[in-house]
Amino acid sequence: MLKKIVFFVVALVCVSTDAGDDIGERKGVTISIPGEGTDLMLATQKDLGSFYCDNNVASCEYVFTTVKGPNTIWDIIPYKEGDEDCYKIVKASGYSAGQTMTARNAWKWASIFEDDKPKLLTSDPLNPESKCWQFNSVGGDNYKIKKKLKDAAGMFIRARPINFKEDSVPKTRRFCSVSDDDTFNVWTIKNA
Repeated sequence: MLKKIVFFVVALVCVSTDAGDDIGERKGVTISIPGEGTDLMLATQKDLGSFYCDNNVASCEYVFTTVKGPNTIWDIIPYKEGDEDCYKIVKASGYSAGQTMTARNAWKWASIFEDDKPKLLTSDPLNPESKCWQFNSVGGDNYKIKKKLKDAAGMFIRARPINFKEDSVPKTRRFCSVSDDDTFNVWTIKNA
């Protein structure tokens, strides 16, 4: 009987931790990761190369990191997708405002940038499940942000450091992806 109770408690803990954490609606926030002495914020910006996304998609922008605004403000909005509790991450202002963050398995970074992992991008998702994310708290305002449904489900938003060949490329620019690699993926959510 004791084994059954222990198994039930362990199973309940595993299920509850996989559901993500309820962070509520957060509007006008930055989503950042620690860099070399500064916070690197998620952004879509023309000067970062966001516009290279895909000419066949009407509205699609790559997400990078940067240290400067104003293209770094996001809204995190809870919603239901069927029976699932989800969050959509929407660009609040600036370049590509109104677009929703997503990832697609078919669009991957070359191995030099992010080890053939799906690219993080904003678009007007073709499928409602494509915009479903969950936030797993790691303490305070720090979260691992996990793709919950559809393409790349189970992978976390990641931005690893890159050593560019050209010295003119700032080290604060990182290519963002979703990955099952459990590094460079703890993000701080702050009011802008």
